[in-house]
Amino acid sequence: MRPQSLQGSIFRTLFRVGESLDIPRARLLEAADETEERLAVQDTRVSYEALRRVWELLVSVGNDQPLGVRLAECLEPTHFGLVGYVLVNSPDLRTAMVRHCRVYTLLDPRTAWHTTDTPSGMRVELRLHPEDAWAIALRHPAEGLMLALIATGRALTGTRWSPRRVRFAHPRHAASSAVDDFLGITADYDAGAYAMEADEPIPSLPIRHADIDLGNLLHARAEAALADAHAAERRAWKERVREVLAAQPRTGELGPAEVASRLAVSERTLQRRLREEGASFAGLEDEVRRERAFQLLRDGQLAHFEIAFLLGFSDPSAFTRAFRRWSGTTPLAWQKEHAPGTMS
Repeated sequence: MRPQSLQGSIFRTLFRVGESLDIPRARLLEAADETEERLAVQDTRVSYEALRRVWELLVSVGNDQPLGVRLAECLEPTHFGLVGYVLVNSPDLRTAMVRHCRVYTLLDPRTAWHTTDTPSGMRVELRLHPEDAWAIALRHPAEGLMLALIATGRALTGTRWSPRRVRFAHPRHAASSAVDDFLGITADYDAGAYAMEADEPIPSLPIRHADIDLGNLLHARAEAALADAHAAERRAWKERVREVLAAQPRTGELGPAEVASRLAVSERTLQRRLREEGASFAGLEDEVRRERAFQLLRDGQLAHFEIAFLLGFSDPSAFTRAFRRWSGTTPLAWQKEHAPGTMS
């Protein structure tokens, strides 16, 4: 199942670009439809729609500015947690680039990077998902990803190296001369691809202050995280919804829109995914209520009116009616039958 979200830490750099354009923080948060509190949490996942909206805002305000260059200059690898520390502790630039292309999917599972060795050095290519064609149309987003990669390589090695060649799929634009100045070469535009080529000795440049043993350990941890992420992608949407609903102290406090937000998809997408699996939000919520009701009654620690409240019912009688539908009997009768030590 195709992933639908990216790591929220990506927005830290985007917001710094926005602030350099004098865009108020509140307006950036509104575009992302996020809060400071959520974005401050390292593992927060955010929808691709939010990414598109923030980039559209940046371009609407600063289209004639070199936004890709600003993005590259604002970027700090360690902002990206495990992925960043893997790169910082790689032995050389080639290894860092190969690892980047491998583990970047932890940040953004819909964007693919590929490295290949060439007779004179190495080549790195960026491949965007078809649903992210807007990034090409806006020019700056895809350009910014390529420039950020080069800026990261310069920061890691402490060397202001220039690639031999850089290709962009989009046309030249008002800020292209600033991009060329940043690269130290004249980039190829309308080139049908996003790619960077660097000749030796650049790929062999050592990473400054790298802890190689730590880097190997972190890379192994990143590989394990990748395996977990791939397993999570295969989970049914109804399982994800159940998990979110069951984690709430009081059932019924989260509606479809809130659950969709926590799963980093739109409400419309969530409802469609559930329909494809033959499920509905209301049905899943009812299942969670039923399972919780049985468990709370079995535990025997709460009065029935307290259980009714925790299950999100307006009063105990509503709870009793629902319980009859689930079990064919009353909560009291079921509890007596299933009390500890009761023989069935």
